[in-house]
Amino acid sequence: MVFMWVKVFIMIIGTCLVFGNLMTGESFAQENSSSEDKKGMSVVVTEAKEMIFEEYVETSGNLETREFSLVSARVPGIIDDIFVREGDQVIAGKTRLFHIDRVKSKQAIDIAKEAVSVSEFRYRARLATVKRIEADLNKTEIDYERFKRLYHDDLAVTKNALESQESRYIQTKAALDEAKAMADLSEKELEQERGRLIMAQKDFENSMGISPISGYVTKRFKEPGEMVGAGTPIVEIDNLSVLEVSAYLPAAYYQKVVTGKTTMKVTVGTLQVGELPVIYKSPVIDSRLRNFEIKALIKDPREGVTSGDIALINVILGAHEGTGVPREAVLKRLNGTNLFVAEKGIAKMVPVETGLENDGWIEILSKNIKEGQSIVTMGQDRLSDGTAISIVKEE
Repeated sequence: MVFMWVKVFIMIIGTCLVFGNLMTGESFAQENSSSEDKKGMSVVVTEAKEMIFEEYVETSGNLETREFSLVSARVPGIIDDIFVREGDQVIAGKTRLFHIDRVKSKQAIDIAKEAVSVSEFRYRARLATVKRIEADLNKTEIDYERFKRLYHDDLAVTKNALESQESRYIQTKAALDEAKAMADLSEKELEQERGRLIMAQKDFENSMGISPISGYVTKRFKEPGEMVGAGTPIVEIDNLSVLEVSAYLPAAYYQKVVTGKTTMKVTVGTLQVGELPVIYKSPVIDSRLRNFEIKALIKDPREGVTSGDIALINVILGAHEGTGVPREAVLKRLNGTNLFVAEKGIAKMVPVETGLENDGWIEILSKNIKEGQSIVTMGQDRLSDGTAISIVKEE
């Protein structure tokens, strides 16, 4: 019985302790609440500012070399030498790339030179024949004229002798015509042989591949000893000093892109390439994909930016100045879009109309927000119009 009364006593004491703690906690909360009411809700504010807002569309694009060359064999044959490897730098018009059938092409030049020499001798010989026959014709013509006078004046020579002299004159004249024709033929043959020599020299030049552009060897398709035909690619050269960045935009933006005026901000990985003008806009919209291509140039790209990479691109369609506030300051509630302005320790709720958003700042189109006003950017979720506030930090 005594034990039962002890147990009841302990339970009564415990209940009193719990009730006492609850009363103490409630009193403490009321004290804190009244203290915060006196001080105001703690908030962080940021000044609204005038800034440039850009209308842009984000896309991705590819980097490619604007100038490249697939250097191919211009004559068929066996590759004797390839003088460059992938990664080698080359200079336009100077760096030797490869040589095809060097001995064969050199022998062709020697043979062509001999043929030209023979043709020159033949032509000179036939010119000498023409001169000799011209001299004979001149003597024959003089004799023929003398025989005609002797025959017609006093019949000093017979008619047969006159006719023989006339026949000799005619034959000599015909021989001269034939000699001149042969000389002309030899001259044409000489021209042909000289043309063959030029072609042999050109083939020799073509057998030596010279870099057509400056840049770097990016691919080597063949090796010495391989047989190639005319037009077979042997090496590829890329000029890495100028890159072309290309991207595709939806057809809806076609009218807003103006060549030479519209710009694109290009980022490759973590590297900021810069803001580049659009140099090309496709003259037509792809009827199937409903998009169009734009391009810009990257001159002297920084290290780490090269052909084949992917770029993040912001195409700037327009820009204007406006009043901006941090994105987190704008609240969307049932009654519309609002933000809180701190004025003399009071949070004033202001309905606003928003515009563009750039880099965490939102454009405020409403005229009731001015540059320099203190905008609540932290603690605004707990506020209502007219709430007393205490600014703990101003950013």
